[in-house]
Amino acid sequence: MDEVMAALAALGTTGRRAALASLVWSSGSVPMSDRAKMLVGEDGTVMGTIGGGCLEAEILALAGQVIRAQRPEVSRFTLTEEQAGEGGLNCGGSLRILTEPVARQEVFAALHRARQERRLCALVGLLVPGQAQVPRMLVAPGQDPLGVLGTPELDQWAAAQAEAFLGEDQGESQLQAVAPALGGAPGAELFIEPYLPAPLLYIFGGGHVGGQVCRLAAQVGFEVVMVDDRPQFSNPRRHPEAHRCVVAPFDQVFSQLPVDGRSYLIAATRGHEHDEVVVEQAIRTPARYVGMLGSERKKLLMWERLAGRGADLGRLEAVYAPVGLNIGADTPEEIAVSVVAELVRVRRGRVKQWKTKKADSGGRL
Repeated sequence: MDEVMAALAALGTTGRRAALASLVWSSGSVPMSDRAKMLVGEDGTVMGTIGGGCLEAEILALAGQVIRAQRPEVSRFTLTEEQAGEGGLNCGGSLRILTEPVARQEVFAALHRARQERRLCALVGLLVPGQAQVPRMLVAPGQDPLGVLGTPELDQWAAAQAEAFLGEDQGESQLQAVAPALGGAPGAELFIEPYLPAPLLYIFGGGHVGGQVCRLAAQVGFEVVMVDDRPQFSNPRRHPEAHRCVVAPFDQVFSQLPVDGRSYLIAATRGHEHDEVVVEQAIRTPARYVGMLGSERKKLLMWERLAGRGADLGRLEAVYAPVGLNIGADTPEEIAVSVVAELVRVRRGRVKQWKTKKADSGGRL
């Protein structure tokens, strides 16, 4: 996704033309992410994907037509189980794909900058049947919108819709009808694409397992920060996929880390005593996920000690420990698969809930 955004931001510097295909609506099982995008250059180069198979082949052919005609097209597909099987797509569902001609636009360049700066924003487009172009607007909380869609009333309403959608912390796109009273043409629809900052994953411990988790997590969209108190275990050469490498004592480093509700923390240090330091501080943060490597026995003994020091038992219960899905993983690479699978599951909506509990008179869980 970010590669496509970067390419969009750079369009026009060489006079090249391209077509952007975006999934705007789907129902049922479809063969792509709900944020699927594909950029097709007039020279045939392709970046991103809109699902693969016969469907993508059709969109590739359509992209050439869109570039030549300089007019957008909305394609509708119904993939029944029978049709999906014939086309090589093991799914069924309905979807709509917008394929539009694009050149360098300040809206796309601004979106790319916002992504680099980890700022929350939404890209809004106005879809009108038979339209000659798709007007765009970039909406960011606390800032004036960039771009216009139509009438002032329509722009104001669209910006408010986008800000409200961002306030719900939604990661999926939304398509909604536009009332004619707002100045929209018959059949007009508002397409809102929220762009949330990439989730931050803090890995405490740059050893074999931590390194493999870093590598795999970066591939699935996490922005990884590697933390270790040893320079030789936290550096860009050892962890080239890490966005940042931090060297600091585990009991002091949290003051340097901007942990928020989109952050994920994993304790994977070289020893139980260091993991305990990390977990004790991690549960005081608003992190979405806290996990720890190790055995169930290690966890129970550590929780006893933390409870004795007054740790919030509800937050301890919400810690993913032992970390990762139980797939019988053994090697560092296999453990990384189990850990990142769990991270993705939480990212997509399955999260342990914090509970507030008190220890009994013995201070036990």
